[in-house]
Amino acid sequence: MKNFILAVTLLFSAATFAQTEVSDADLSKFADAYKAVQMENQEVQQDMVKMIQNEGLELDRFQTIQQASVNPEAKVDASEKEMTSYKKVMAEIEKMQPKLQEDMAKLIADNGLTLDRYQEIGAALQSDQALQQKLQAMMMKQETKG
Repeated sequence: MKNFILAVTLLFSAATFAQTEVSDADLSKFADAYKAVQMENQEVQQDMVKMIQNEGLELDRFQTIQQASVNPEAKVDASEKEMTSYKKVMAEIEKMQPKLQEDMAKLIADNGLTLDRYQEIGAALQSDQALQQKLQAMMMKQETKG
């Protein structure tokens, strides 16, 4: 009986997921929001690179330390000075997170979508190749309009 309920639940949730209808208007809003979020991300990344460099670390060295620190199998091979700089940068990035999330939600809302709807459309795009192609065509058309 438990397996039957689980199967029905899985089928229902899969059907619900597959039924995410995305209108052309919503897809257009998603495209605009996506571009705005990408532009903001680029600016934030540039700021983070400056932070890393201001702490005396090269970007590739920071990334190496970061990758090693999130892998429980890896030993972080960094000097005490590097680790101090790394931890300082990570603390700053963590402090920035709430505002960054708020800014992203505002950009999405400014383009006419709720954060939930934006995420819904994003999930639908991951599983629907036709929708992906429609979005790409829409974005290309917007770029050529300029």
